[in-house]
Amino acid sequence: MGKSQYNPAKHHRRSIRLKGHDYAGGGLYFVTLCAHREFRAVAGGVPFGAKGATCVSPVRGIIAEEWRKCGEVRDDVFPGEFVVMPDHFHGLIRIQKGISELGHVIGAFKAAVSRRIRRGDTHVAPDTHVARLPEEPRIWHRNYYEMIVRTPEAEAKIVEYIRMNPWRCVQDFGNGLCGMGNPALWNADKLGILCSRNAPRPKSIPKADVYMGGFHSPMEQEIFKKLLELKKPLVWCPAWGLEKSAFAPGAHEALEENRLLVLEMRNLEGDLAAAEQRNRFVLAQSDKHWLPHVTPGGMLDRLVRELNAGDKK
Repeated sequence: MGKSQYNPAKHHRRSIRLKGHDYAGGGLYFVTLCAHREFRAVAGGVPFGAKGATCVSPVRGIIAEEWRKCGEVRDDVFPGEFVVMPDHFHGLIRIQKGISELGHVIGAFKAAVSRRIRRGDTHVAPDTHVARLPEEPRIWHRNYYEMIVRTPEAEAKIVEYIRMNPWRCVQDFGNGLCGMGNPALWNADKLGILCSRNAPRPKSIPKADVYMGGFHSPMEQEIFKKLLELKKPLVWCPAWGLEKSAFAPGAHEALEENRLLVLEMRNLEGDLAAAEQRNRFVLAQSDKHWLPHVTPGGMLDRLVRELNAGDKK
């Protein structure tokens, strides 16, 4: 059977490239590629691996390797910051004026990733492999999205967005508890820190594998700041939501370095009832407690008494 006659009503595909832009003329681009719905269906909705930057996935490894290779095989192409999310990819790529065009580079990248995934590549990392697919679904969505980055300020904002992207993936810890950051910290031995208001500064901070707290009272905030400066692993239960917490001073760097887990409390009202619930949570979920100062007759004093009374039963 010969080829069917071209019918613009059926065969035309709308281009999303910027009209008039010379894609061979060089520039810096922020590109986004999405997994095809066929691959998402085969992979249970997470074709590139589970949520969170700490996830180790062979498919993520393939994508990362091939992105770097874009620059190794072409002298005029310089791939930069990137992130592999569960079902999409973000990357910055600079192309000098010359032979390479953005579309050709991205097309070759997508094709290389697809070949390796389909054949069950085993050369991503030791002791890992990608299972050979029982069928051949399309790996990538046909098109891709790009934004031309024209200023250093715009580039800096995009780099920050890429680096923070994994932490925007909210993880479910069960029983209605959600968070973002390094989930491994939740299973470590945690030292719960609670301190009444108007507390004197402690002489030292005890050693612990992971420190946990709401860090809401003035002295708790001071301790939190010191732990961030010392680059200690933390589980933080703030009095506000996840999005605001990610951009608190020092939290951004700690998230990037896998030493922070932020848990969102169910009650974010910021009143005394929410504070009591948060303190109960820290006391119940931490393995040991450090209480630098407890005001007699205060809320913390009452909660600690209740906890000790429950332990004696």
